[in-house]
Amino acid sequence: MVLQKTQQIAKTPEMFQYADFPETRMAILENFKILFKTKENSIIITAFWDTRQDPKKLLEILQSLDKNKN
Repeated sequence: MVLQKTQQIAKTPEMFQYADFPETRMAILENFKILFKTKENSIIITAFWDTRQDPKKLLEILQSLDKNKN
């Protein structure tokens, strides 16, 4: 199932809704979210998140990744 979802992301990333974080989209897969960014000809998966966890923790992780980028 993960392979199928990532292949779908690769083919049509624009079909997935934006997450509550800049330039990040998300794909839902059962109890998980696959968060990703598109850059030129690449797709970067930034998180594979179990939605049963505290969403504040995810925001902290994404913010730290964004800070490390700069």
